[in-house]
Amino acid sequence: MTTSPERCCKCVLSSSFPTIAFDENGVCSFCRDEMHMPTEAATIERAQERIVELFESERGQAEYDAIMCYSGGKDSTYTLMTAVKKYNLKVLAFTLDNGFTSPAAFENIRRICDELGVDQITFAPSAKFFKPLIKVSALEEVYSPKTLVRISAICNSCISVVNNSALKLALEKEVPFILAGFTLGQIPANGIVYKNNYHFFRESREVYLERLRDSLGHAVDDYFCIKDSLLNKTKAFPYNVNLLCVEDPTEAEMFQVIAQIGWVSPRDVDGCSSNCRLNGFNNFIHQKNFRYSPYELELSHLIRKGKITREEALQKLSDTLQPEVITAIMKELAFSEEEIKAIGR
Repeated sequence: MTTSPERCCKCVLSSSFPTIAFDENGVCSFCRDEMHMPTEAATIERAQERIVELFESERGQAEYDAIMCYSGGKDSTYTLMTAVKKYNLKVLAFTLDNGFTSPAAFENIRRICDELGVDQITFAPSAKFFKPLIKVSALEEVYSPKTLVRISAICNSCISVVNNSALKLALEKEVPFILAGFTLGQIPANGIVYKNNYHFFRESREVYLERLRDSLGHAVDDYFCIKDSLLNKTKAFPYNVNLLCVEDPTEAEMFQVIAQIGWVSPRDVDGCSSNCRLNGFNNFIHQKNFRYSPYELELSHLIRKGKITREEALQKLSDTLQPEVITAIMKELAFSEEEIKAIGR
């Protein structure tokens, strides 16, 4: 009987990853299945053509051409720069302050927006709501395991607030596009560009919203939902566009380019983040629950595309927060030792 390896020898998917299987050489089923690659390439090409057409038809029709979900990290910085310099869009940068954004990331936001001539606003949710949201997301089964293959539960809650807030802002200002810095390792190829459909989106989220309401009350709706009064006035929903998927730079190329406009790498984050001090804690919780990192799928995709090496990916996964930092975050979020120990049992 052959024993499965701890990780694939070509990518970084671990033996705990859902549905994974290894051959006798230690190569995982995801690496062996390359039939999706031509389809992905064709999808990217079509998406790129569609994006150009949409930008040409909608540019200049509103106060801003696009809302950019801007965290100050490397991916969203490269996306913002591309939107302004390559596609000549007038962008409003929108930042969610979750209380754990690196100070260096805020400095990057200020510096980059000044350099690019971009207006920027920050929304800071109440800590009385957001900290309990983080705790509930970590300790309770809010989201299905399938949803969490690409992302930790805490990140999913945070990004849901970002997405809802950005959509609300776009509807209020009648902005035709919402931009984000996701890569194809983080989203499927059919998610590169799509028309936002809030009504369908609301129905699909109702199960987990009810779970959140059970723990946090109806304040959840203030951060995860849009009021009917605004929806009833809406003439058209914006397109969501992920430019990074069609630009497709390597990580080294991104670092080189954004450094030229003043971006500096934060030193107080884990290896898989370039803006959020909470990310390493999120990964720690996910690892306890599922026995694999939420970044394995993204990093393995980048390895197969030649965007990073396996050694670079392993280094990112091994660059975690120090135990004392985890302990400090636990204290700030009011986690007990018993709650943490019970996760994943």
